[in-house]
Amino acid sequence: MSTQTHTPALRYQHNGWTPERQHRFLEHLAFNGSVSAAARHAGMSKQSAYWFRRQPYAREFAAAWEAALADSGRWVEDLAMDRLLDGEEEVIERDGAVVAVRRRPADVRLLLFQLQRLEDRRAAHRRLREAVMLERAQRRTQAERRPPDSASAAKLRAELRALVGLPPTGEPVPPCADLAISDDE
Repeated sequence: MSTQTHTPALRYQHNGWTPERQHRFLEHLAFNGSVSAAARHAGMSKQSAYWFRRQPYAREFAAAWEAALADSGRWVEDLAMDRLLDGEEEVIERDGAVVAVRRRPADVRLLLFQLQRLEDRRAAHRRLREAVMLERAQRRTQAERRPPDSASAAKLRAELRALVGLPPTGEPVPPCADLAISDDE
């Protein structure tokens, strides 16, 4: 999870959303993903947070909100993967003293959920890669269909004339006996 702030230019607001409160809200939102908890942590209401986010002058705040939620999503995924791999720690106490600590294996539903997410992610990457390859192929075919510009065409004609031994452009082409077409053929 990112601990750096996502907001390069938060401004003071007359409605109570000071830059400090905005930072506190966004940090807490990135940590736990809950708008209500983040607003309480910043000393503001959930409604005022949503209202402030919708304002045209709060674009930086809205973008930082999205980035914070993306961070919190990664944190939840990491936590789920840790629980899946390591299980869940269970502390057993008797009379206020820790008697034992044991690990319970992860629920099978969590395993199936994570496997489905991984497969969905792989499928999305595969679709993205195919779309990029298709786009590149379409660009190549469009470039091949485009007629060459006049400078490129003139250069290509001059190179071809030089290859077959014809004089450069502008000079008349001498008659060639082996290229003459007769009427009796």
